[in-house]
Amino acid sequence: MIRIPRKIVARLSALFFILGLLFFVIGCCIGNVVGLLVLGVGLLIWFGTIIMIALFSKCPYCGGFLKAGYHNLYCPHCGNYVNESDNVKKFWSN
Repeated sequence: MIRIPRKIVARLSALFFILGLLFFVIGCCIGNVVGLLVLGVGLLIWFGTIIMIALFSKCPYCGGFLKAGYHNLYCPHCGNYVNESDNVKKFWSN
């Protein structure tokens, strides 16, 4: 699995959250069958964002979950230094 840097995961998750919210609100405002479909698409985008955060926000050493918005450079589970530049090199070298 390709390891994506935490900064990119945070930006993509914020973008997809806003996109899902937009679809959700538009679906609520339309109020017919098409609106229900748009609302469903918004919910699917939200669930996809949650899954993306769960898959890619992990410590590269122990695999422990790093909290969303976690800006500390040390893993709360194993205490190892989570070096962002190492992850960037792995991501862009593949």
